[in-house]
Amino acid sequence: MTQTTNAELLDRPLQLALRLDSPLTGDVQNDRHMMVYSLFGLSKDKAESLPTYDDGKVRIEVRAPKNVGVATIWDKAVLLYAISLLREKMDSGKGPSKLGELHFTTSDLQRIVGKTAGGSAYDKIEGALERLQGTQIKTNLETGGEGESGAFSWISDYKLLYQRKKDGERAVRGLKLTLSGWVTRAALGHNLLSYDDQYFALKPVEKRLYEIARAHLARGHAFWMALEPLRKRVGSDNDLRKFKNALGPVLAADRIPGYGVRIVETAEYKETMKARGAVQGRVLNAELPVLFWKKDQGQPENWIDVPKVEYDETV
Repeated sequence: MTQTTNAELLDRPLQLALRLDSPLTGDVQNDRHMMVYSLFGLSKDKAESLPTYDDGKVRIEVRAPKNVGVATIWDKAVLLYAISLLREKMDSGKGPSKLGELHFTTSDLQRIVGKTAGGSAYDKIEGALERLQGTQIKTNLETGGEGESGAFSWISDYKLLYQRKKDGERAVRGLKLTLSGWVTRAALGHNLLSYDDQYFALKPVEKRLYEIARAHLARGHAFWMALEPLRKRVGSDNDLRKFKNALGPVLAADRIPGYGVRIVETAEYKETMKARGAVQGRVLNAELPVLFWKKDQGQPENWIDVPKVEYDETV
């Protein structure tokens, strides 16, 4: 695109609108595997890498240049919007000429994911895009029935069109990005799940608990997962004791849309196991069950009567 064309697009909003893939009119969606596992940082503090995830079946390594930092769960909102928009365009038969390439307004993005207060909108968006492009993921997870040997980034390239305001600030008018092949296959695969509208208002750990519940509860109404595997799925880098203590207030707030979550404490765990005739020994925090259930179907009477989730199975 030439400088002249860019200027014309900026000066004529209607012309810009005619060339856009936005607005997104349907649900926000994501690949199920990207909901099951932690692939984004939970803190805004700059980090070069995330703890390596390895459950014996799935291995995930996430790293980024020190001056950029790994993409965060706030940056993930941009990716969710792009995945949803690409799938919607493809389903309507109006897909982009170059697969994975999208051109949209930041105002529509903010309409969907919520506007962040304070600071320069341009700087925030550019920072998110820089981290999404700079983050390198190495994993054996497959999307669309295909995998990759090596590493990939969330997006391969991006461009921001902006207009300089009278006060010198840059106002974003348009955003163009190209999703990586791995993400594009995820967007066009058969494992997409929709998100609740309240998702973007949740705090980082609440978002992860919602995604984990949504990804595993496809047909059933409840499941449980041991606390230590859950800590790794959430993506917390706290030790287990700190994670458990921090989880308590989150669960007490009960803000996760559509799902209930609670920790089965030691006394209840022992009582249940004793009633089932199990030999009792020391109960480690790592073994404590965390129960998930659909609120509209009610909490199960006993956690042990629902399926246990260990890997990426659905119930």
